[in-house]
Amino acid sequence: MTSERPLSSGLYDYGSEQRHSSPVSSGSFTSGEGLGGREEGYDYEFIVRDEKYDCPICLLVLREPQQTTCGHRFCKNCITKWLKESDQRCPIDNMPITESQLFPDNFAKREILGLSVKCPNSKEGCQVIETLKNIQRHLDDCQFVPIPCPNKCSHILLRRDIEDHLARTCHKRSVICQQCKSKVLAEDFQTHEADLCPLAMVQCPHCSTELMREQLQRHFDHDCMRRAVACVYTKLGCTAGKIPRSDMGKHLQENLHHHMQLMCHALISINRRFSITHTNHLTPGTHSLPDRTESPSTEDRQMMESLGNGLTTLNQLSVLQLSENPSFVMPQAGPHSLDSIYTPEGNPRHVRGAQGADERFGSERTQIDTELTYTSTPSNHLEGFPRVPYDDEFQSLKSQNLSQDESLARHELWLLDMKHTAENHEKTNKFLVQKIRYLESAVNEFEGRNCNGVYFWRIKSYSKFRNEAESGEVTAIHSPAFYSSCFGYKICIRANLNGVDSARGTHLSIFVHFMQGEFDDILEWPFSGRIMLSVLDQNPTCELRSHVMETLVAKPTLAAFQRPTTPRNHKGFGYMEFLPLSVLDNSTYIRNDTLIIKAQIVST
Repeated sequence: MTSERPLSSGLYDYGSEQRHSSPVSSGSFTSGEGLGGREEGYDYEFIVRDEKYDCPICLLVLREPQQTTCGHRFCKNCITKWLKESDQRCPIDNMPITESQLFPDNFAKREILGLSVKCPNSKEGCQVIETLKNIQRHLDDCQFVPIPCPNKCSHILLRRDIEDHLARTCHKRSVICQQCKSKVLAEDFQTHEADLCPLAMVQCPHCSTELMREQLQRHFDHDCMRRAVACVYTKLGCTAGKIPRSDMGKHLQENLHHHMQLMCHALISINRRFSITHTNHLTPGTHSLPDRTESPSTEDRQMMESLGNGLTTLNQLSVLQLSENPSFVMPQAGPHSLDSIYTPEGNPRHVRGAQGADERFGSERTQIDTELTYTSTPSNHLEGFPRVPYDDEFQSLKSQNLSQDESLARHELWLLDMKHTAENHEKTNKFLVQKIRYLESAVNEFEGRNCNGVYFWRIKSYSKFRNEAESGEVTAIHSPAFYSSCFGYKICIRANLNGVDSARGTHLSIFVHFMQGEFDDILEWPFSGRIMLSVLDQNPTCELRSHVMETLVAKPTLAAFQRPTTPRNHKGFGYMEFLPLSVLDNSTYIRNDTLIIKAQIVST
């Protein structure tokens, strides 16, 4: 099925209504849109307005004036809609007319486009008076056009005020913090400066020391002498609570005996938990371990960690005391040494501090005092000095912890290496994706350039694109670019699979757009020739195929055929009602979920 239709002289701005399959151009003036987006006459404030140029239907100045055989003028869209909805009679004298009896009144069109109009923004202060033909060009740059703030701050301002608004008053603008040099929204700047900026100077709430906010936590954890901190023996049972860091040294010295008792209890608890056995018949420092070792729980680990911290603190205090009193040494072995801390019944003997225990443990204290010796040189290897019976167990646990730390460090290095490898792979993948896209673009360019003006556009996954068009997600799709010849015009096809404007939901709409090409400088502009558009029937039986073809004849006066000033001319030309969707659905035009559109360019 082949048909050729005459070219309509009317420009098309989205929202206008056209007869089935009449070719239209996408782009014109924008004023005078009626209800439902229907484009009517020009609704500007004319300096001198002649009533003979008023449309009797919309009562506005004629847009694309059409004259009837009975001599009356109407807007093209107005009279077209009137004839569709009435019994095809002239609205003035009721004479019978058809759409084919309308013809464009170019004389009236030139007169109308030469009329002077005020800028639509005159109420905002614009004093420009321009011809109707050039008013849209002025509106594109008019400084009194109300536009929303680009930062989406809910303000609507005149174009002339936007720059100052973005620089000074917009609360969504980005400002730079003078201290940390980071970008912050103006509305959040006070909060950033007061609570978030890492380089802002703040005062310690405990000692009033001034320092940067990013150093405050470290100051709390290590340096602030007035901050209350817990004793390192808290997890072992010290009930002193939190005390100022400046008083911690005094607390440790005054409670040395009590802390040693807490450490003894902790050692006994670990001994019982892991079933470590020993006898008094073993040589000092020897012991036996059970055949099966139980893994320490989180609570045990915390206790051992606290015990280690306590040992470190105790060692520091011992060194301090030895430096002050060189005659003090550790006790020798005796009935109250750590070896004899277990009773014959296997129950630990609870030892209380010296304070408040004089009555109960007087005899034991006397016995312990008699076993102390004094020397001028401290030594851990004095004759008869026993090793703590749990020393080897702690050394074993320490070795296990070191081994686990080394294993963890190896795993961290391995994870870091894997991270670097993944990043390198990601970079390689990005490079390959870019290269693939470049090659695909090169292949499309080669195919489009060597098609000699006959291009077949295969729209795969048609149902997916159709659903997106119906939902309004993607209403239009464009074909890859192709050329009328190897060094000819560059063109693409646009398809609205669910129609556009008045054809939405009823027809397939197809348009062509000229694009900027490499050889535009040597081509003749505007384009003159024919463009044949076809929807191909994919019936397996060749004799039953019935292609739908329409021929566009270029009209050089339309912007759609002028040399493009953008990568793709936003003004297209084609058919709003190319093919009814009711015919397209469930037909052989769609096969394997693919629609094929053919375009043939014949330039003259």
